[in-house]
Amino acid sequence: MSSVTVLPASPLKSARGTPTVEQVERMNPKPLPEFTPDRLMDRIAEAIQVASDPAKSRNFPSWTRRVMRILKEQFIPQEYTSILSGDGSIFAEGIAVAWAAKARDLAQERDSSGGRFAQKLAARLAMDPKAQEVAVQVESGTFTASPEFQQQVMTRLFAPDFAERRAFVEGLAIGNRLPELLDRKAKRSTTDATGIYLLLWFYWPEISELRSVREVARTLEVFFAENKNLAGAHWDERVRKLANRIGLSFRAKQSRSRKRLVAR
Repeated sequence: MSSVTVLPASPLKSARGTPTVEQVERMNPKPLPEFTPDRLMDRIAEAIQVASDPAKSRNFPSWTRRVMRILKEQFIPQEYTSILSGDGSIFAEGIAVAWAAKARDLAQERDSSGGRFAQKLAARLAMDPKAQEVAVQVESGTFTASPEFQQQVMTRLFAPDFAERRAFVEGLAIGNRLPELLDRKAKRSTTDATGIYLLLWFYWPEISELRSVREVARTLEVFFAENKNLAGAHWDERVRKLANRIGLSFRAKQSRSRKRLVAR
């Protein structure tokens, strides 16, 4: 009687009814990396670059661009659009002065960033040395103490032209209310989906490497485990609808995978 050699099952082609290694990985996806100040800096730098040069948006997947637009609509008051687009009016100057004065309070410094967030961001944006120096001064609060800054403020406040004085003071008033306005805008515009949009933005490079919307749902679910209203029985359906809204699809990638399997 001849002996029969039993070969071990392939890790990717296990017996019928037994999940393959690949299927197990999809059911239990690899956790996303820890969220760090550097990751936040990457995303902010990308957003600033796209705002200054819209053509650079083509460097990102279409669904990522859609997520960035949604977050902008939810967090930034519409009246700031022209200002952030480079409005050179005296009113805009007043807002900028107020922002510079409050920058130290608004900058959420983290110990791990060493308190040099603005400096690192300016370097990442490839700003010239002078611009980087100003960024550091604004973040530290020393910029507003400079003679040039104070002279410009006094010139505007006591300008002979009443319209100029009024525009500058109104800009200062609006700028000083920045946190309040942004909080109000966020409370009015954000939804349960906002947290999902933020994670998709923060982790878009990793999300792009996944293989299905279901895998996206499994990957993000851990962040919302304590929110039973959000990550409950309908979590997969919620993520699927959100993916449809922003155009997040893996059909092309899945089609290529099937073709490779057939070719084998």
